[in-house]
Amino acid sequence: MRYPVNPLDSEARQQSPTDPAEGLGQFRPNIYKYLRYRGLDVDEANDLTSAVFERAVGKLAGYDPGRGAPNTWLFAIARNMLNSHWRAAGLHTNLPLEAVEELPTFDPPPEEMVVRRETRRELIEALGSLDGRERDLIALKFSALITNREIASLTGLTESHVGVILFRALRKLRALLFASTGGAR
Repeated sequence: MRYPVNPLDSEARQQSPTDPAEGLGQFRPNIYKYLRYRGLDVDEANDLTSAVFERAVGKLAGYDPGRGAPNTWLFAIARNMLNSHWRAAGLHTNLPLEAVEELPTFDPPPEEMVVRRETRRELIEALGSLDGRERDLIALKFSALITNREIASLTGLTESHVGVILFRALRKLRALLFASTGGAR
């Protein structure tokens, strides 16, 4: 599989008169979403996202495209910094319901908004029942939108093990959501 133009490779550097570190900016929204999904509040996620990119720019010379795509490299930095943040803070809080609330780009009917809010609440509660590794892999897969192969390289697990853990975690979530709604959804 060929990735889109790598903003860090030598060809992209030659084609673009701008700083190669600017190409990293395209990954900022996914890093931010990953950190929010993992339980940081808005201010913490903003601060840590900035710190991730500061570290990435500082270590840009050490980036090796042969070892992985730029987003994999950035998520490894984000994941390590998040773990360091939690160690320094001495705690890890669960994701509050307000953290996943997004303002829609249109105004859906009030009934739909209530259903969405209830579904999010149920999902957050179900995610809280998973262990840390399962939540981390789900966050990487669905908020960061990275492949099982990239997740494997980040976590040190095999690609197939990542797939199995995700499959089982999603099966647990489905069962919990089915039970909480009484099979209504």
